[in-house]
Amino acid sequence: MSFSDFILAILVLIGAASVIWILDLNPYSKQLQVYSQTCDNMILENTYCKGNWQDNPVQTFIVDGNSNKITSTLENQTNSNIYQDCAIQDRKNWVCVDQITQEKITAKDGILIQTESSDVQQITRLQWLQNKFLEIVT
Repeated sequence: MSFSDFILAILVLIGAASVIWILDLNPYSKQLQVYSQTCDNMILENTYCKGNWQDNPVQTFIVDGNSNKITSTLENQTNSNIYQDCAIQDRKNWVCVDQITQEKITAKDGILIQTESSDVQQITRLQWLQNKFLEIVT
């Protein structure tokens, strides 16, 4: 194997790993990261925001199928919420009830299902990365 073949193989592996990470396709991960935005002027008609969408902190859910427990943390915060007695299919599909508020939290295909209408929209990791890139270049 020549040096250029070696470099090409490394670049292909880096590219494949990047695609797996960006599209959140890792089958061995126990984490679900949720990227969301909030309408900045709080005026929302149907799903149209009359202002600008602002990025929220990334919310990470760690799914423990063995104990039917899910731990939720927000980016740059140390405290966490723990949901117990969850019905877990996999890291992207589960249902839990918040023990304090008794509200149901559901993930279906990696999307959090909101029970009430909200000024929050969930976006993909790729959209979030595009927003961060645009913040840097503008």
